[in-house]
Amino acid sequence: MNTKENKVNYQPLLLFGGAFGLFFAYWVSLIASKNPFIKTFDTAVYNAIKNNSQLEHQLTFYWTQLGNTLTITVFTVILVLVLICFRDYIHALFASLTMIAANSCNSIIKNIIQRQRPHMDKSVQANGFSFPSGHSVGSMTLALVLIALIVVLIKKKPLKTGLIAFCIFFAFSIGFTRMYLHVHWPSDVLGGWCEGLAFGLIGSWLFFKALAKQREKAESKSE
Repeated sequence: MNTKENKVNYQPLLLFGGAFGLFFAYWVSLIASKNPFIKTFDTAVYNAIKNNSQLEHQLTFYWTQLGNTLTITVFTVILVLVLICFRDYIHALFASLTMIAANSCNSIIKNIIQRQRPHMDKSVQANGFSFPSGHSVGSMTLALVLIALIVVLIKKKPLKTGLIAFCIFFAFSIGFTRMYLHVHWPSDVLGGWCEGLAFGLIGSWLFFKALAKQREKAESKSE
């Protein structure tokens, strides 16, 4: 963990994070106002998703458990504790605050919008309001947190590329399972992805900025 960190051009992260944040705010307004486009969007996506295979249903059911609140929280706590043990305090602070901010915002919006879930299969249980999808927010934010840590801590390119690819797959596949199992509207998942991208990218921008300042201080002291 105490390896020399890779330099990153982090400036575009703020721009993209802000763009996703603005789109998410717009999406929230469409959901809150019950804009007809949302129903059209949800219907079109649902019609494109087929879940008639029992095997696919079972595999999707087990995979979606990896994105639930408990699993994401436990993994985040372990990650933060490991980073603290290696004295990577900026990394630990970044991971914990980004996850807390994203999930807190998600909880607040859920209780303000109070959107009801679609009619669900009785074999799948999901509690609380529907928008935004907590699984989608949590998995996407965690994926971006992990990607940022992978970029600065891992030097071997094949390993780095493989891990980043898995993080991206994890985030989008968890969101897909929520639609496939009909525990969330597709618009819930899209909103969750955008919220997670906004928090993850802006959090990563702050993280890389803090590392750059830390590096500058270290270089000035060594001169």
